[in-house]
Amino acid sequence: MPQTHFYISGQDSTQDSPIAYQRLRWPTGGGETETIKTSLGWWLPSLGHVPDRAVDLVRIAGAAYLADRLSARPSAFTRSLHLTVEVADPVPWDGEGANQLAQLLSWLTGDAWEIDLIQDPTTRSDSGASESLDVATSVALLSGGLDSYLGALHLLATLDEVPLFVSHYDTATAVRQAQNAVRFWLQDSYESVPSCTQLEFTQVQEKKERSSRSRSLLFVAFGVAVATSRQATTLYVPENGFTSLNLPLHPNRAGALSTRSTHPETFYRINTLLQTIGLSVSVTNPFANYTKGEEMRLVADSRPPAGWVQTASLTISCSKLDGGRIKGGDSTLNCGLCYSCVTRRGTFIAAEIDDSTIYLSDNLVGNARDELLQRRFSDRAAISYAVVRGIDEDEIDAGTWPPDADLDAISDLAARGLAELGQVDLT
Repeated sequence: MPQTHFYISGQDSTQDSPIAYQRLRWPTGGGETETIKTSLGWWLPSLGHVPDRAVDLVRIAGAAYLADRLSARPSAFTRSLHLTVEVADPVPWDGEGANQLAQLLSWLTGDAWEIDLIQDPTTRSDSGASESLDVATSVALLSGGLDSYLGALHLLATLDEVPLFVSHYDTATAVRQAQNAVRFWLQDSYESVPSCTQLEFTQVQEKKERSSRSRSLLFVAFGVAVATSRQATTLYVPENGFTSLNLPLHPNRAGALSTRSTHPETFYRINTLLQTIGLSVSVTNPFANYTKGEEMRLVADSRPPAGWVQTASLTISCSKLDGGRIKGGDSTLNCGLCYSCVTRRGTFIAAEIDDSTIYLSDNLVGNARDELLQRRFSDRAAISYAVVRGIDEDEIDAGTWPPDADLDAISDLAARGLAELGQVDLT
């Protein structure tokens, strides 16, 4: 299997890399190079004093994210990707750390990864770094999706201290719009105004891979960096437990790898890696045992501030965002018919909350709507099949789970999640 090689360094690094590598240059103080556009400098100075190991985790995760997006996926599906990353300190990663990281990336993306970590020839500069920041207890990811928004409401209602929120965006306008809508509403609606850090990180060149299965690691790495800069020990990654299970809806669909971002095994591997490299942050999903409808009902019962339902309608769940390719369509709208959107629609029905989301499927008529239905044929057919078939206990037994996984509870959660899907009209 041929390898695709990437070498990532700071913009000012003078260290040579092999000619066969694709060189990725991270702008030293943030901004844009010929390969990377980001709001973060090479040493992450805008986040405060981030420990070297957390800086290195962000660099490695960033390199993997770019390599993932810039490497075309062959018909055989699996790619072989080789990363060389300049890091502040390679020692904590020697042996087990680098191996765990490569295995984690393989689990997330379905590819074979090889990672070489070499000494960064540059040194940290205090210039441009933020002043000493207040200590925090926890950090939570805020993606612009419905789950993370419900997670923010849940955490604000249940935690003694307001968490810090972290968002990541790239070139998707809809995602950034949703993040802004949620951020502004949270800041207007709570007396203890939540702090939200929005981080941009993307490739400059056109991406060659449609999915971004490695994005979850990058997002978590950003959260860990913010947490360690504030001495926080908990990173919350809210996602409904049913979606996180990543169960195949049809024999021809081995589970969408994009949803492994919050799979129980993913959290187990990430937490193991963080312990191995000596970072005292625990990553957890507050909704791991809930369906999406159950988590919305839980939030509704906590009586959030007025306007929370309207803001929920502005979040983005769609896994496609391809409406702009259909005449009369809109790439910023949830399509309403992909697996993620059907899960979203089932959420409002199950929670008995009015859904004021504007769906592309409700806006299109005639040939345009027929085209959308055809584009979503695979998703709709798989969902219908899964709802009729029910849960296959053998598939759950044969799955990959953490050592302490309760398979009976997982089966019950999967059945409840399928029941929510079954309430949605797919025509």
